[in-house]
Amino acid sequence: MRSHDQFNTTIYSENDRYRGIAGGRRVVFLNENDMGRLGIAKDQWVDLTSHFESETRRVCRFKAVPYDIPAGCAAAYFPETTRSFRSAT
Repeated sequence: MRSHDQFNTTIYSENDRYRGIAGGRRVVFLNENDMGRLGIAKDQWVDLTSHFESETRRVCRFKAVPYDIPAGCAAAYFPETTRSFRSAT
């Protein structure tokens, strides 16, 4: 997703006043109940893994942020996640 101070892939600041994020964009927004179930604490650093077809991709060191998002879902900023994912296979 895009932050407040972003137009397409041009990022104008590290802040997102819409979501209360300041000083960085390496965050992953998660459902608070999911975080509890998975044992993830607020502001804990986590790695994200994606599985698609025969590939596994991973991006490291994103801060977990509880957010009003449906259970089973996650959201992160573009382009940080799309540029950061690298093949782990």
